[in-house]
Amino acid sequence: MRQQNCEAVFENGVLRPIGNLQLAEGESVKLIVESHLIHKTKCFPEKGLIAQLTANPIKIEDFQPLNREEANERW
Repeated sequence: MRQQNCEAVFENGVLRPIGNLQLAEGESVKLIVESHLIHKTKCFPEKGLIAQLTANPIKIEDFQPLNREEANERW
């Protein structure tokens, strides 16, 4: 059995090979899928620490957060 490797893209329910993949009509193949997820945006987990702190911020007596201008001045 000969072995070939190629990259592929899954689009609209179809696995489309990228590159040179040579198969004969009706040829039996063994497909091994190795998925590489590409995250376009980073996000925090919905139940993670950031989400908990956003929903229930820590209250500190006499604390006044910086506004946008003050924060930019300190940068």
